[in-house]
Amino acid sequence: MACYGCKGFFRRTIRSGQNYSCRFQQKCSIDKDQRNACRFCRFQRCLNVGMEPDAIRPDRDIIGKQKNPRRKKLKREDSSLPSPGSDSPSPHEDVLVTFLVDVELQSMGGPAARTPLPIGIQRIKSEPDMDISSLFNNRFAYEQEAYEMGYSVDRVASVEQLASALRRYLFAAVHWIEALFSLAQIENVPEKVTVLKSVFAPYTILCQAARTAQLSRDVDVICLCNRTTITRQPPRHLLETNLLANNLVPRILDDLVAPMRKLSLSEAEIVVLSALVILDPDSPGLSEASSLALSQLRDRVQNALFQLIRENSSALHCVTSRFGNILLLLPPLAKLSSLVGENVQFARMFGGSLDPLLVELFADNTSEVIPSPSTRERTDVSTQTYASASPALPSDLGEMHEEIPACTEPTRPAPVLPTVNPSMSYNPFYFPGQQFQMQQAVSYASSQNYTQPSFFDSTSTPTQFRFM
Repeated sequence: MACYGCKGFFRRTIRSGQNYSCRFQQKCSIDKDQRNACRFCRFQRCLNVGMEPDAIRPDRDIIGKQKNPRRKKLKREDSSLPSPGSDSPSPHEDVLVTFLVDVELQSMGGPAARTPLPIGIQRIKSEPDMDISSLFNNRFAYEQEAYEMGYSVDRVASVEQLASALRRYLFAAVHWIEALFSLAQIENVPEKVTVLKSVFAPYTILCQAARTAQLSRDVDVICLCNRTTITRQPPRHLLETNLLANNLVPRILDDLVAPMRKLSLSEAEIVVLSALVILDPDSPGLSEASSLALSQLRDRVQNALFQLIRENSSALHCVTSRFGNILLLLPPLAKLSSLVGENVQFARMFGGSLDPLLVELFADNTSEVIPSPSTRERTDVSTQTYASASPALPSDLGEMHEEIPACTEPTRPAPVLPTVNPSMSYNPFYFPGQQFQMQQAVSYASSQNYTQPSFFDSTSTPTQFRFM
């Protein structure tokens, strides 16, 4: 015996002649709660339990639906539960979810999964000076680099593999924006660019967290799209890039991956959530008409998510709870996304080698970046100025207004004050000279007590910038 959902899925598959593919080695778990995770494995499960393709009647839709008292009873119960964005379920919601799932499959696939190149157009090798606008103006510009995305727990990523994964997420986000903007009937390339700059970070983190929760039960690993991983305590070669600063990896694992594991998101729910992240009507630079179009499409997608949950949940009181819990993933996602922009700024300040496209994505982020304590601890000592190690030049010490008295005992050396001009080299912990008054160097005899002046005077230095 099969449920009505699987019966309808089987009938639609046979009537439309769909051919599905599995991205997880055809071993997906298909049960009552996870039947939408993989359409290929769901169809195979239908065949395994004895469903006959020859039993599908092509004239059933012409004859009409069969009367079923149980379905009428469920329909009456469902009518008491309002849905967001509309008073009644839309017949196009299932089509919308199917469209979004297809967009996800195409964005994750390699060159063979996307539309073939038109006759006369050859594959264009990506140029090193390619900018973001060219990704939208010529969709074949990154064709060679868009390898098939896959997730596994095999090996820790290198710096090059981390950069490659970020670049691949960028291409996937471009494909999503192209598809959704086409659905919203928006063709303005600058507006596509401004949305990409707003949603790249949350989309990337969402992909990493959702696929990690879906694939692995390891609480200390994040999976990347090129079958590499990042551990909770990243190795030194990844920390030195500053892209994982501010405890980004532990916070993704604790704030997103853990609740996603508890929710056991289906494939359709992950895809719809990705669409909600991409459809950002509040992106700066959008026209009023485009913002309204994205907002209306986002309402449709949000309503489709609600109807999807209601279709797959047996208890009606669980529908609103699950719908709310899924939407509650968005606030921590926004907070983590701000850390990504901050880390990119750190990497730029400390001279890290970054992908030009990544730099362009966050070039508009002009907010002041204040190093967090964990970042200051990892800062190279060559970028810090200490009173005991800074060389002093005679011209910077100032004139001596008093002669040093003759001493019969050896004298201690005068304390060396920091005099290197901070403008000559970048120092993230430099403060204007008015805060630190230069003191006169005095020599003390060995029998005298003295206190060495500190470069960072605790009376004038803000608390958040003191060395601990």
